[in-house]
Amino acid sequence: MKKLSSVHAVTLLCVVILLFVLHRIYQSCAKLDSSLANNDCEQSLLESDGFICESKAVWNERKQIHHAQDDLNAVRHPDPVFFSTNWESTFHCSSTRRIGTRGDGGKWVCDSYRLKSQANCLIYSVGSNGDFSFETEIKKLIPHCEVHAFDKNVYSCPTNVCTFHAITFGDGVVPNNSQSWPSIVQELNHTAKTIDILKIDIEGAEYSFFPHLFQSDKRTFPRQILVEVHPTNITIIQGFFDLLRRNNYVIAIKENNLHAGPYFFEYAFLKMNPLFFR
Repeated sequence: MKKLSSVHAVTLLCVVILLFVLHRIYQSCAKLDSSLANNDCEQSLLESDGFICESKAVWNERKQIHHAQDDLNAVRHPDPVFFSTNWESTFHCSSTRRIGTRGDGGKWVCDSYRLKSQANCLIYSVGSNGDFSFETEIKKLIPHCEVHAFDKNVYSCPTNVCTFHAITFGDGVVPNNSQSWPSIVQELNHTAKTIDILKIDIEGAEYSFFPHLFQSDKRTFPRQILVEVHPTNITIIQGFFDLLRRNNYVIAIKENNLHAGPYFFEYAFLKMNPLFFR
């Protein structure tokens, strides 16, 4: 009987010690979470327009890297394979994930896991050409995302994945029968919503489309832009990147689309608050 009581006493002591250790761990984690939420996270939340929460030290390191590479990007190199030496990534996400088919069709997304914790998620995919691998995978990854696919030709989205719209993106005049960015966003009743991702591949028309997008209401500017950039006149390409930079986008991801050739590159741009660039 005494041996049994001794065993019980030892067991009880072990339980008490374990509970004490767990309590201390909980207190430490609570203090860390409180610090990030209330103090250390404030700068990154402000300068990323509420998208990224991380310590001030890590965030300022990212800013230093951005400014250094942004200065290098300002030096234009006359390379025949233009993007091999021009317009490198300036911002490095905490995680990147390639969504969609391998090769041509899939896109790299910056910090897709952050969309899971958002109450709402809205994605536009323009120029699907009947390939819905991106839409299918991101819907599976983040089921609460509202996904809209657009193409000038008529296709059908997979069931419960996205809503398809037979729309040609333009300025409302060029190309013929096109619709402008403001009219599309208004027609879909998204003027008061954040468009988290704009995935767009319109075969070179990006150079004429984006100037019109950035003349619209700033509240409708997408948080992330995933776009394939096509070879053309160097002055036009430089103007395109300068336009994104002036509208507070950083280059988050760069990938050569070798299926299309050495001159075609996939880019992911992430929108920041103007305070990030100071």
